[in-house]
Amino acid sequence: ITPTADGKAWELYMDTVQIRGSNVPGLRRVLDDGLQLDSRQLASFLEQNVDGYTTPRPIFKTTYLSDTLRISRDQDGKVFVYAKVSDDTSTTDYSGTEADLGLLKFLEDLNDNVIKFYI
Repeated sequence: ITPTADGKAWELYMDTVQIRGSNVPGLRRVLDDGLQLDSRQLASFLEQNVDGYTTPRPIFKTTYLSDTLRISRDQDGKVFVYAKVSDDTSTTDYSGTEADLGLLKFLEDLNDNVIKFYI
């Protein structure tokens, strides 16, 4: 994160990306075990090997800030509202949540409401 030249906003440059709690079966274990994408290394590779590619660096300007709410706008004027719901900074444990894309619930509802096959 770097301030813009006028000092009124921030230029964002993603460093790494981690995805946790994926709902894709099989993929969740790999992602939750710490797999991460080095975004800057990928961006550098793309800039060197893809003609005309420039790494996006969105500009974020905070227009309102309190202890529980932040309102920001990007370079296109889109509004982003963030609310603080907890002071807890620990990582969420998704081990008790099924990674099934909602397929089991869909099949259950389909059976209960359409097929009506019971054992």
